[in-house]
Amino acid sequence: MSSRARALGWALVAALLAVAVLAGRGVPAHARARSLPLRLLGPLSSAAASVQWVRVRSAMRAGRTDLALARSHVALALDPGATSGWLLIASHLAFDRASAEREPRPERRLAWTRAALQLAELGERSARDPARLALWQGLVLSKLAQEEAPPPWEGGPHALWLEAAGHFERAAALGAPEGAILADRARERSGEAR
Repeated sequence: MSSRARALGWALVAALLAVAVLAGRGVPAHARARSLPLRLLGPLSSAAASVQWVRVRSAMRAGRTDLALARSHVALALDPGATSGWLLIASHLAFDRASAEREPRPERRLAWTRAALQLAELGERSARDPARLALWQGLVLSKLAQEEAPPPWEGGPHALWLEAAGHFERAAALGAPEGAILADRARERSGEAR
């Protein structure tokens, strides 16, 4: 590589970093502190994350959960506030990986579901709409409680309904108006499940 090309390359890198630093000034301090890619790319990080989410979906369609998880990690580092991203990967774990068609052993399905719930809970800390993630967790637990053969959850359907109610109440506290109604219904169903 010639010295002129090298100098032009370094100038381009410096210009991109300067743009990222200047553009990052509008990003909240808590988001800047958490994500190096977000700090480096500034407003371009959301677009870069969108590209990465396409790659995540591609890995999911190919049945490569390991690759999908690795790519989602990159996408969430680029845009940690992406509520739909957190929901995409959590839904993949809870409904694709934990499906009876894909995983015949109930204890493995339960492990995938627990991983999905933990991921959604983690997402609540940085997502732009944490109420959606809290509602989602409650809905997943409600679905489990209503299955003909519920998973081996400690406390059975009664405990599932109570935990769902807790997620719905948290969603209500985070601003989801339907959260309070769903929490009341889940508490009623927990009494029926005794």
